[in-house]
Amino acid sequence: MTTLLQDTIDYSAPPDAGDAAVIHRAQVFFLRHQLGSTKLPVAPNLAEQRKMLPLLEGFAKAMIICAAGDGKLADEELEWILGFVANAGGTYELLQELRALDPTTLNPMELLAQTERPGLFVHALVFHAIKAADADGVLDPAEEQMIRGMAMVLGLPPEQVEGLFELHREEKAFVARKMATLFPNGHPWG
Repeated sequence: MTTLLQDTIDYSAPPDAGDAAVIHRAQVFFLRHQLGSTKLPVAPNLAEQRKMLPLLEGFAKAMIICAAGDGKLADEELEWILGFVANAGGTYELLQELRALDPTTLNPMELLAQTERPGLFVHALVFHAIKAADADGVLDPAEEQMIRGMAMVLGLPPEQVEGLFELHREEKAFVARKMATLFPNGHPWG
């Protein structure tokens, strides 16, 4: 039987204090409220939670492959992915590795092989790859093709993939309406 990363967490470890406790709380908030991990067993500290880091690394690299589908990883796309990874509990070292990464060296099949239980994450991966690829404001046809190709390899039917693209468009429109409503006189830092 394979041991899952989540099964390596020591739930009896002492809790963090100071900044590490704040960072851990931010990570748990992001995982619960942005990624829907409402039943996530919360590790007692950041070091224990980071035992799940290999999953996040593979997820991030797959997003990079898709966002660079047009032949270039735009600065805004990379910054979106780095922000996602930081919020999800990534380490400084992981962020630096991703920042220096050449997307052309990544092999999607190797990333898939490194992911435990990939079937549970494919819809979320495709959705967040769409968001990352659109972070520069341009969802290039080549990026869309890369995303659809990865989704096909992951076993997602085309109608589900189209539903994820539609969900992204709806969310983008909702956020624009929300910001206009919350800041009718313009966002102070927008």
